[in-house]
Amino acid sequence: MSHLTISQPLRPAGPTTVDYSAGGRGGALRIPTPVQRELASPRITLHFQSRASILTLSPAPHQSVRSHRTDAKLIVHPVVRFAITFFLAILAVASAAVVAFGTHPGLAQYPQGLDWITLSRRLQWPLTTLCLVLCVALIGMVVGGKRRAAWLLFLAPVLFLFYQRFAGDPFRRMAILDNPTFVSFDKASYLRPESPVIGLVFEGQPYAYPTGCLSLAPVIAHADADKRLLVMYSPYAGRAQAFVVDSTVKPRELDIVSMPANALLLYNSRIGQFINAFTGTTLKGERPEGFKTPIETKKTTWREWRTQYPDTKVLATALSPAGEKAQPRFPNRPVKLDLPPDARVALLATATPVALQPGKFGGIGEPLNLTTAGGAHLLVVRTKASGKAVIFDRTVQGDLFPQFRRKTIVNKPDVAFVDSDTASFWNADGRCLDGPAKGAQLQLVKVEEDVPYATLKSFYPNLELLKP
Repeated sequence: MSHLTISQPLRPAGPTTVDYSAGGRGGALRIPTPVQRELASPRITLHFQSRASILTLSPAPHQSVRSHRTDAKLIVHPVVRFAITFFLAILAVASAAVVAFGTHPGLAQYPQGLDWITLSRRLQWPLTTLCLVLCVALIGMVVGGKRRAAWLLFLAPVLFLFYQRFAGDPFRRMAILDNPTFVSFDKASYLRPESPVIGLVFEGQPYAYPTGCLSLAPVIAHADADKRLLVMYSPYAGRAQAFVVDSTVKPRELDIVSMPANALLLYNSRIGQFINAFTGTTLKGERPEGFKTPIETKKTTWREWRTQYPDTKVLATALSPAGEKAQPRFPNRPVKLDLPPDARVALLATATPVALQPGKFGGIGEPLNLTTAGGAHLLVVRTKASGKAVIFDRTVQGDLFPQFRRKTIVNKPDVAFVDSDTASFWNADGRCLDGPAKGAQLQLVKVEEDVPYATLKSFYPNLELLKP
């Protein structure tokens, strides 16, 4: 019960003193009994000069249902419970966010982006387990009545993030096929004559892989006799690599991680090794474990390939029309570019990586002599038949690197060039027709055309760009 006694106007004219006492007005010290201690009334006495106004506050004799004693625990405990629950919920969302976006190809544009991608992939399953444990714990607290159901709203972003990681982006839904079906060329009615394909010859048998199929399943493994072939294709860069592999390379142990700088990045979960499908090497530039002999691949059209190899076998899987032509999608790594990011170049199979823009070099039949920084001596010739650049190694008789110039002889129409060292005559196919080097053949340098320059530069930092 509370009562208020006022014996003085509320606006005193003189100074005021305050006396807070839990006892009576008298000066005697009294030791209250437990009941009296329970109902003891704190008293505040206001003295106004000679008179006093007394304001007495005392607790109610009975405690109501919703009232509580003044205790710090009643304030701190709910705050601690809220903080702990909020921390667990945020930790679950953060773990799911790292799993969802830690391997996103866009991170490759930062200096340490590729390291973040590889680290996130290594931590993927531990973080997934942590997130699931935290979500189960949160659900258990709600079911047990210790937390309100509103906390379950944190599960919504977790579900969205897991969907984003495993199915949200188109490249997340790409498959790895083991021993897929192949059909003969006459049954490949789903291909148009101009459809781009990746062609190769394995154990004497030609194979054609439509790029539309590879856009949905960029990793193909199949066997021929006792040998096994692995084909890897980067859909957004349009480049394929093929290797003979041993039995330790199993498709079920490979995982598509990301597409940094538009290059397909694989992960061998058995040994914890990352494989760059664009270069066919590990991130350190080494040959991946279990990879043996490389197989030459050719990017061509279905008409050209079936004309050259009528007995070819064709990959018969779902075809993606949107994936027939490679289109760069993700940003490149932070490297210095000498050409626009969307430039396409030809890559030469020399000891050190060399690229050039074929359209920038010479006219029809006009030879161009080049020497690379790596010491390769090249002869670039544009043929009349196709208009494409043909590149030869200018090494003659082992230690000669002659300069070639155009030569025309009326009674010898096959003569196209003459060299400066031996004065021999050569035809457009790089064969010596007459002179001291007669019978010699210039070695043809393999040229891979229509390769994205920015992706090449991202993974070949020492790439040399030849200029006319």
